[in-house]
Amino acid sequence: MKLLLLLTLLIGFALALETAVLEERQGRGSGKRQRKKTYRPKKSTGVTTARAPNKPRNAPSDYKTGTGRASSKRNKSALKKLPADYIDAGMRRRWESWQTLRRLRRQAANANDFYECYNTNSALKVSDCQTVIDQVLESNDELIVTANSCLVFSFRTCQGFFCSLCQTLGTSTDFIGNQLDTIDALCLGGGQVGSIVGQDPPQWDAGFTYINDGLPTYDVC
Repeated sequence: MKLLLLLTLLIGFALALETAVLEERQGRGSGKRQRKKTYRPKKSTGVTTARAPNKPRNAPSDYKTGTGRASSKRNKSALKKLPADYIDAGMRRRWESWQTLRRLRRQAANANDFYECYNTNSALKVSDCQTVIDQVLESNDELIVTANSCLVFSFRTCQGFFCSLCQTLGTSTDFIGNQLDTIDALCLGGGQVGSIVGQDPPQWDAGFTYINDGLPTYDVC
């Protein structure tokens, strides 16, 4: 009986430690804002037209959302592996098992998420991009993105985007905001724009460009 109790306590401690590590990872971002706990994109069916994302009630008048298509092809050979601290593992729903939590951790460690930072010839203001991030994270919106289409979030000089590269998928503004926050941390501080590319199905990319520049796409299908 004592041995069984000890084993139970050890298992409980291990699971609590796993939860703490996962939550710590999901709380990291650029250091300026709390990273949202959210789900990774999932394949979706039954929707043929993407809608523009909602805007927060008190959004600045210059903040715009819309849809578009990627038109600027970039070479995937320039992509680098995204640091593990910036990979969203997903989260365990209340009714799901602790085994699900361990599976999500493994997915985070093995996720094929990559990124690149690159120069722009236009005078993009980092503060405009940070306004975009804040508005996206406050939107609390669930979205369907049809194959080869994009969601666009813009404020003055800065344009954020999230594109489905191969097939229709479902995602949220929480997930998108996390990716934009990561590009803020990895690229914008160095005077560059950039993209994150999720190469696991359903494939996607997200990041920042100068306002009205072509949205990037990668051959990862």
